[in-house]
Amino acid sequence: MSLLAILLIAVAAGTGPSFNAAAQAEYEILRAEPAISAGMHVVFKRIVARTVTELEWRVTVLSADYPRTVRISWVRPRTDGSLPASTVRLLTGLEKSRTFGPVFGLGDPDETDWTAPWVSREVIRELRTGKVAYNFRTGGWNLSGLFAGDLKVEEEILYPVEINGNRMYLPAFVCGGGQFTVWNNINNPLVLEYRPMGVPLLTNVTGWKAETIFVSGGTL
Repeated sequence: MSLLAILLIAVAAGTGPSFNAAAQAEYEILRAEPAISAGMHVVFKRIVARTVTELEWRVTVLSADYPRTVRISWVRPRTDGSLPASTVRLLTGLEKSRTFGPVFGLGDPDETDWTAPWVSREVIRELRTGKVAYNFRTGGWNLSGLFAGDLKVEEEILYPVEINGNRMYLPAFVCGGGQFTVWNNINNPLVLEYRPMGVPLLTNVTGWKAETIFVSGGTL
């Protein structure tokens, strides 16, 4: 499929900007696969009840030995713009774990093999090579109303985002009935967009949509 066709599909689906000469000049496809590294920073817009809000969720990588361990801090700015104390989490499952675990702000573990806001390297490798990652699940018993099963690639898209100050398209997979949009990057399989369905009232799980990304240690 030609680049023009892909961009027109993105526009029709509401995932891209209006297709015109200015947009062509403004957006480029990022072919590089920058790794998770210390200093990486992502600003997400929070999704509540399937609606993208203006509420932010910010995630910063404090240290990384990907895929063995990645230490992150996260924070949700208050409505007045002030920042509460950030929460630190050590992710130990980014090599092979199949448990996503999108629970932030409710009994946060200091260390976990949950992978959110990424999927593991093994999961992204299976999505790339066979278009399906087997035995994937959102979480434990308290997340039983969310996705569990084989995570299948339903669509390959170009996802618009600002990365290092530049408007870029990132190659991405849409999976799980549209719940997961995963950056097709073996070194940095970030879940760019997460739209949970059927969230149990007590889980306190909300979704997110990546707005800006900063990656360090490499040339884009």
